[in-house]
Amino acid sequence: MSNLMGFTTARKTSRAELVASWLDGGEVRIYDGTRPANADTAISTQTLLVTLALPNPSGTVTSGVWTAGEIDVAMIAETGTAAWARIVTSGGVTVFDADVGVVGSGALIEIDNISLVTGGYCTVVSFTLTER
Repeated sequence: MSNLMGFTTARKTSRAELVASWLDGGEVRIYDGTRPANADTAISTQTLLVTLALPNPSGTVTSGVWTAGEIDVAMIAETGTAAWARIVTSGGVTVFDADVGVVGSGALIEIDNISLVTGGYCTVVSFTLTER
């Protein structure tokens, strides 16, 4: 017997719209190292490699799926291997953490290259969140 609930599309869409509103004008902060246990855990030894600004509005919601709007490329601040991201509101409040990978990796956030070099540029190719 499963404890999973099957929410209606309307409920999933409503939840995705709420998250989208939190992300309006927020940031995607990409780090190296091990992802913290959860989004409430402080960042310790991980290095912030690049910060990408989310647009306002942050994206679109269709049938419970939020898809980021066009995210401008950003200059890489530190050299390292992109491993995960912390997503924050425009006020810097953490919303969630996410995996980062290259195109086709299946990561929540897909970027053009995970080997980041100071002074280069990072491009988000895909960022989609599906409510379940």
